[in-house]
Amino acid sequence: MKKTDVKMKASLRNFFIALALLLITNTIMGMLLVSMSKKTLREQIDQRMLDVANTAAAQIDGDVIKHLTAEDKDTEEYIRTLNILRSFQDNIDLDYIYGINTGEDGKFTFAIDPDREDPAEFGESIATTDALKRAAAGTPSVDKTAHSDEWGRFYSAYSPIYDSEGTIVGIIGVDFNADWCDEKLDSHKAAVVIIIAVALMIGIVLAFLMLSQNRKRFSAMYNKLRELDNEANKLDQIIMQTSVKKLDMLPENENAVLKTLASGEENKEKMPNEFDRLHSSIDCVYSKLHKYLKYVDSEVYTDDITGVKNKAAYKVKIKELDEDINAGKAKFSVAFFDINGLKKIYTHFGYETGDELMFECAKLLKETFGRSNLYHITGDEFIVLINDRSRFDMQDYFVKFEKALEQYNKDHIQSHVLSVAKGSATYEAGTHSDYRSVFVEAKTACDNDKAVYYGKNKTIG
Repeated sequence: MKKTDVKMKASLRNFFIALALLLITNTIMGMLLVSMSKKTLREQIDQRMLDVANTAAAQIDGDVIKHLTAEDKDTEEYIRTLNILRSFQDNIDLDYIYGINTGEDGKFTFAIDPDREDPAEFGESIATTDALKRAAAGTPSVDKTAHSDEWGRFYSAYSPIYDSEGTIVGIIGVDFNADWCDEKLDSHKAAVVIIIAVALMIGIVLAFLMLSQNRKRFSAMYNKLRELDNEANKLDQIIMQTSVKKLDMLPENENAVLKTLASGEENKEKMPNEFDRLHSSIDCVYSKLHKYLKYVDSEVYTDDITGVKNKAAYKVKIKELDEDINAGKAKFSVAFFDINGLKKIYTHFGYETGDELMFECAKLLKETFGRSNLYHITGDEFIVLINDRSRFDMQDYFVKFEKALEQYNKDHIQSHVLSVAKGSATYEAGTHSDYRSVFVEAKTACDNDKAVYYGKNKTIG
């Protein structure tokens, strides 16, 4: 299988996942919109039916209609009422409007029907519905479900008619064709479905474009990472050529990792898509650069001769100590060391012997105070900066160092012994204003110790 096939499968898989999520989201939104649209439209239709029924009921004279009988069809009162209802029938988009009598037995009958083609007879029974019962009790109401009779299938609204004494004497019924209402609802549903389909298609196109753009971006990022890896390889070669003695600090053989990620067959199953491959590439480059930075940090802050911290590291440390002093949280001691007679050793035995002696001194100091606290400043001078130690602690350290120095000279019988002058000082808030004042005190103590040594050994220059 080719690399491009693996990429294509991964991209298609991500695309179809995004498409499925988009489809599910649009479907849920569509169902909600259809439900909300249907509810809203039905409420509008119901309100329209009630408005018509209430308006018609308000125009009917209850004192007249409560006395109408089948024999009153030709009377002026009947014709006036009939014309009122007929004006609604002719001018408003509804199917039927009619007057209803409420019988003492709880049954409902037609009282007046303005339909010109097939009017109901006076006293003809009307199907009883919950909405009709509520209207008879004084509450204008609309049927929530369609009902059928010999004239068709309808949703109906009912509004009570009152006489001058406020008594319910009849009901106005308004019929709207249920198929018409359902068609209106379905048209809204179809519109919502079309909108969802269009939104889905737009979403698919946008998802495809975004996927395509992301693939381009990932490819560009991956190419940059490969370039970065190439530059790291060059850096690797430079360091290996110039610093052979510190190869143990360099990254292990990682040069081929990114190349393997780019073309190796074995990684296709482990890293099937661009995201995994990019993540692995970043991890690889980061690991390599992290080790390079560790190496560079070691070069910058480590003394080549003694292997302890150098003057650059010392400057960083004293800056931290001054900041602690200003913040009122400083607690540290300083020890200053100077190898006695090193200049004479350089003169008579050579620089290699002098450097070896300096290295051995640093080794003893490391064993006593710890490498993290020891700094080789210049020439034959060392400084120890140690936190949370009192002047009494420093005296104990000095005793330990003198014993180690004495043992070293016993074990290394030679014409030149290792002798070290020393002095220390501990920071005190009321005595020292900054790090330098502590350093000067330690340096002065070391100079005094060195003077005593040269006073006893006047032949040493």
